[in-house]
Amino acid sequence: MKVSELRQAYLEYFRSKDHKVFSSDSLVPIGDASLLFTGAGMNQFKPYFLGLKKDLKRATSCQKCLRTADLDRVGKTAYHHTFFEMLGNFSFGDYFKNEAIAWGWEFVTKVLKLSEKKLWVSVYQDDDEAFGIWKNKIGVPESKIVRLGADDNFWPANAPKDGPNGPCGPCSEIYVGEVPGKGVEIWNLVFTQFDRRDGGDLVPLPQKNIDTGMGLERTASVLQGVESNFDIDTFQEMRKELKKFVKKNREERADENAVMDHIRASVFAIADGVVPSNEGRGYVIRKLVRIGSDRFEKAGAERGHFHELVPVVARVMGSAYPEIAKRQKEIQDVVKNEENSYAEILRVQVPKIKESFSQTKKNTAAGTDEYAKIAFKFYDTYGLPYDLISEAAREAGLEIDKNLFDEQMDAQRKLSRENSKIAGEIFKKSDLYDLTEGIPSTRFTGYSGTQGKGRFLRILKDNAVVLAANEGDVCVFISDETPFYAESGGQIGDAGQITGPGFEIEIIDTQHHEKIVLHQGKVKKGLVQTGKACELRVDAERRSDIMNNHTGTHLLHAALRKILGEHVKQSGSLVAPDYLRFDFTHFKAVDPESLSKVETLVNEQIQKNTKLSKELMSKDKAMNVGAVAFFGEKYGDEVRVVSIGDFSKEFCGGTHLESTGQISYFKIISESSIQAGVRRIEAVTGRWAEQKLKDESGEWAALSREFGSSQEPEKLLQAIRSSSERVKNLQNELTTKTVVKMRGVYEENFKKASHVGRVRLFVKRERLASPDLFQKTFGYMKDFQEPFVVLWQCGGQEKVTFAVGASDDLVSKGFHSGKIVKAISQIVEGNGGGRPEYAVGGGKRADRSDEAVTFGEKMITESLLRFH
Repeated sequence: MKVSELRQAYLEYFRSKDHKVFSSDSLVPIGDASLLFTGAGMNQFKPYFLGLKKDLKRATSCQKCLRTADLDRVGKTAYHHTFFEMLGNFSFGDYFKNEAIAWGWEFVTKVLKLSEKKLWVSVYQDDDEAFGIWKNKIGVPESKIVRLGADDNFWPANAPKDGPNGPCGPCSEIYVGEVPGKGVEIWNLVFTQFDRRDGGDLVPLPQKNIDTGMGLERTASVLQGVESNFDIDTFQEMRKELKKFVKKNREERADENAVMDHIRASVFAIADGVVPSNEGRGYVIRKLVRIGSDRFEKAGAERGHFHELVPVVARVMGSAYPEIAKRQKEIQDVVKNEENSYAEILRVQVPKIKESFSQTKKNTAAGTDEYAKIAFKFYDTYGLPYDLISEAAREAGLEIDKNLFDEQMDAQRKLSRENSKIAGEIFKKSDLYDLTEGIPSTRFTGYSGTQGKGRFLRILKDNAVVLAANEGDVCVFISDETPFYAESGGQIGDAGQITGPGFEIEIIDTQHHEKIVLHQGKVKKGLVQTGKACELRVDAERRSDIMNNHTGTHLLHAALRKILGEHVKQSGSLVAPDYLRFDFTHFKAVDPESLSKVETLVNEQIQKNTKLSKELMSKDKAMNVGAVAFFGEKYGDEVRVVSIGDFSKEFCGGTHLESTGQISYFKIISESSIQAGVRRIEAVTGRWAEQKLKDESGEWAALSREFGSSQEPEKLLQAIRSSSERVKNLQNELTTKTVVKMRGVYEENFKKASHVGRVRLFVKRERLASPDLFQKTFGYMKDFQEPFVVLWQCGGQEKVTFAVGASDDLVSKGFHSGKIVKAISQIVEGNGGGRPEYAVGGGKRADRSDEAVTFGEKMITESLLRFH
């Protein structure tokens, strides 16, 4: 049975058991900050497991998952992956152990036709109920039912003893293997029946749930009779493509397996909007691409072609996941860009690590722990592979203690797991579910107007339900219907008024919980009571401005794709009354000429006064007609599609204009980077754009007067450039003279600086200095013969700047100036960072500069003491 056939058979089987079939959720958990990546099928059903949502009893899905806890084992074992697919069926207070066990056995033996003789099962050691079902109702011989402890057969593992608190329960697993205790686990049935409390008490849940997981790849390997997951049909096709790049065939396939896993994981994560970066999810993907590139070379291929495996992943997996086929070129560009960046890092950092090893070796006090620290720093910070680091150490005549290196790796892995797992309790119940229980969905009438009538269903104040609100009270008001748009899809919530006999409420924001609209406001007059009729009026001018910007955002998105390429995808947006902000995937700054073309194209569409179409249709139909879905949004079976002629077609539930001409004018005001591979454009429309033009016209005239030039653009720009060049030359001349003057003073003061161990700690406040002056001064300080760290501070009443620099020998041991500056800058409500040897930062709270410097001294001292 092929992978595609197994996936389909599973979903159809549980569809026949009255389960609703759900598409895979994104690898990026939407609205769940407790998870780094989706790692299980149950993640998208959390509210149902908690009993917070009750409109669904049975569900089934094939969920794409990503886990990196066992990254170093991928390729070496038959079954470990980073990316994998998890088949699952779920019950929310409906069926329980009898049905879950019976259906699991029926699917395995009747649908998959696995021989009962080759199967055995496990149960939790104290779960007599599950043991009895397997033995008495299913007919599994007692000798083939194995009782296991909480470490193996309880979810979460060891929860009765170790926690965390929250829903938990025993498991029962189905294994393929003729001898009990040996074989391959293919299905885990979790019976969520307890609420774990402090002290390890297991209190029965009022709603018992079923959560099962069957590994698609692992089950396919059993059905196809192959030795490992990496031999199933999907991987066979990928391996065939990989072999085209391999010039030296090797019997050992661990590297090939890792390459196939890592390219697959990278493709799916990038398709779901993750781009390589130095933080969070982006860091994981950066690491996967870089390790994949290394393993690609170790497999016998030439470095630099790892990205060329993207098409085979799209071809093999694209029928089940069309998004990777549609975004193939964009995904390949992202991987290629990261692969090239990594090649540059190797070019720059390999000589540096060799130098670090050589310098450290000269220090007779350095031990093997120092070498391991250097090795781990270059491994973790720059992504250098361990084999390359080890080779550099051997060239320097050193040997890295692998045990010490692994200790640091384990500590980092533990931290990663803590950061990526569900924090604290497994689930945290939201108060809003309780506060809104029993309230029907709010009927939204705002597409056709800004006024409406309704009746108050509930009033919330101070996290509690109240029957009435008095003058001055700030509350949340819930009505049966409303023209107020609740914040969603980047569009901010409406503001306005709700009035009635004797009362008036000023609404300052509108949010939503599930399908219930929450009007947040203050009672300006009178008494407001639940059940009373009311009139709702949205601020019409504000709404009009928002609609200008929302329709403008759609035009901008389409224009960017036409000018820059189809790889452009929305990765965030804000639609406010006074401006719009649009974040999108692109790998370099958008040059002025391209920005001008984008702006012109949008304004051409505005001038055409194209009528907008808003249509409800099935999600499948919307995808088929080419509608673009916005990243970070979850869509139901029926979606609203907003079309602007043939120019733009998007999934969108927001409020829009009737025609593009109502925007009047569109103007881009900035373009910037917000992270690697993601750009941001801010723009204004309508009256805000017209005001911007007036302001710029006035500024242009003022500049002409200031520089004694005509208002002709070319002449004015030339005058500005000439003046700028003169100022720059004068600044350079002044800085050079100042540095020469300061050198003698600094050399004398340096000798008086305090010591931390063997290191000079030099702290200096220079009220009129600049970061450029600091950097030049740091350049000559590196000639000093002693190890040192310098902390500078400069600034006035409104802004403060810091710089930290360290000698090379300290950097080689792990000192990082960028981390110090970042921490200091946060105290003054700013930010900063940079390289390990030198970094700059600052903030707006100059009044806290002394506190920041003191903290910086303490942080530097603690860092230095760790080296001695």
